Amino acid sequence: MKRHLFMLGLLFAVPTFASSTPTSQGSSQDARRPPPFERKSPVQVLIDHRQDLALTDAQAASLERIQTALDAKNAPVKQSLEALRPPAPPDRTQGTPSAEDKAAHEQARGLFEQLRANGLAAYQEAEQVLTDAQKSQARTLLETERRSHGPGHGGRGGPPPGE
Repeated sequence: MKRHLFMLGLLFAVPTFASSTPTSQGSSQDARRPPPFERKSPVQVLIDHRQDLALTDAQAASLERIQTALDAKNAPVKQSLEALRPPAPPDRTQGTPSAEDKAAHEQARGLFEQLRANGLAAYQEAEQVLTDAQKSQARTLLETERRSHGPGHGGRGGPPPGE
């Protein structure tokens, strides 16, 4: 009998503990985690590592200008992605996704591709500002940054190819 009461006590304690732990965005229950498209752009990573790259004031100003243009270009794409986000994670027990879910997924895929292409174009423009030594160091920084985030959205969780 004591064992049953102990298990029952555990069942009631778990939801209480879970609701008392703060989320990454505060303690409100309806706070959502940030979307995957909020990662730093490659240009922002360079700006953040200004001292490591020994950027001159002129180089830093050019990178800031490129980042500002990228932010302006990506703003409507990010708004569209945010509008596509479901209010809650999809229920994986439903079986096959609906046609509406598939259409939203394909639309999001296209928007993510657009963000990636915009980031790549901005990085290529940023590389024009850097010296050869800085370019090499920047590539190393970006590779380290990429690895620190693990596999991308939808990845299977395994190590990247070649590891």
